[in-house]
Amino acid sequence: MNDVPAGPATEPSPWPSRLLAVYPPAWRARYGEEVDLLVKDLSEHGHAAIPMAIDLLCGAAAAWLFDRRIDMSERSREALIRVLWSWVAFATVATWFGHDLGIYPTAPAAHELASAHPVVPDAYHVLLAAGVFGVAATAVAALVYALDAGRNAARAGRWRTFALMAVPVLIGAAWIAGTRLLHGNGPETSGKLTFAVAWLLLGIAGIAISTQAVVTVIRSSEFSESTWRIGGAAAAAVTAAMAVATLATLTWGIAVRTSLTHPGDATGWLVVSAIMAVTTGRAVLAMVGTHRHAPETPAVA
Repeated sequence: MNDVPAGPATEPSPWPSRLLAVYPPAWRARYGEEVDLLVKDLSEHGHAAIPMAIDLLCGAAAAWLFDRRIDMSERSREALIRVLWSWVAFATVATWFGHDLGIYPTAPAAHELASAHPVVPDAYHVLLAAGVFGVAATAVAALVYALDAGRNAARAGRWRTFALMAVPVLIGAAWIAGTRLLHGNGPETSGKLTFAVAWLLLGIAGIAISTQAVVTVIRSSEFSESTWRIGGAAAAAVTAAMAVATLATLTWGIAVRTSLTHPGDATGWLVVSAIMAVTTGRAVLAMVGTHRHAPETPAVA
């Protein structure tokens, strides 16, 4: 009977290596074996076990914090993008619908309606105030994010970021300049009306392109923790403004329909209210998602 020589016995890991079990699973999968070998090597060269154990515990705490910070920043990024798209769609529809609500359906009728039902002009003013508040919160956040993204882009030499940041400014300036030319002197003609409709559609397309440029900057840039906090506060403020404006629009429509003998077709009001409610709901869900704890992964494999 032939004797088969036994392979070299595997030396047991020193007890501090057991503390690797408290590191995040993803961290252990990537670095666990390497750190275990390092602990063995240090132990063989006479390093004390207790100081190594303390270092490993401190490293575990840092690994968990870093892992959670990455998860939170990614969730914040996606939530911010969802709120941004919802707000852009909401603001576009609300601006189109609300620009003449103060004199709906006509100035004399609006005056009579306001006297009989004061909630109608009140709802209009609430809608206007909510819109101004949402735009102001967006402007503050945009400035903070632009400064942070620009600083990081300049440091890394990513000039494409500056080009993307210039897209909304250039499109907005071009559209406003064209609108002023469109409203010049001269009689209203069918050609002029057709051009006005086409110009409005181009403006909507420009809003979408500008928003996508901003989203690309948000996805491709790194932001400080304070910037994320400001962005979260601005997103919460915008979402609250959307909710208030939606309620104001619903209140306005109900008051008009119950006060006037012939209030007219309600299709436009219902469609706009539905769009505002859906976009507000999307923004609310996005904000709730950032505060919902992600499922905990077991720390011990």
